[in-house]
Amino acid sequence: MLAEQVLSLNLSTRRICKNCDNGAIISQKMRLLYLVRNEVLSPRELVGELSIAKPNLTILARTMIADGLIEKMRVERDMRSVHYKITQKGLDELERMIAELEASIVKQLNLNEKESQKGEKKLEAAINFLNGVE
Repeated sequence: MLAEQVLSLNLSTRRICKNCDNGAIISQKMRLLYLVRNEVLSPRELVGELSIAKPNLTILARTMIADGLIEKMRVERDMRSVHYKITQKGLDELERMIAELEASIVKQLNLNEKESQKGEKKLEAAINFLNGVE
């Protein structure tokens, strides 16, 4: 049963936030911002993490650069290589999106503060398990 719930959760996260990013699912934009929030990543790394085709990443990145959410940078050891990093505007947007998602989840599940904290700890344990962290 637990494995089925994890699979269901994985599928549901693609549909969970009806109010995020103009009424869409948890968007690729939100996922990309989340991935580059703490580190600079290459297109190859992002394609793998986001499970999207490189042309789709190129379109998404171009739009996000134009919006000032991420920036493109060259790697010193190979100036042909491009990596992406988040801007302050991108961090602010990610925080806003996460807050919207949090509010949506709490509202949908009708959780009080204590229940929300308890659920957060259990989800953290599940995520650590799925990532192979003891």
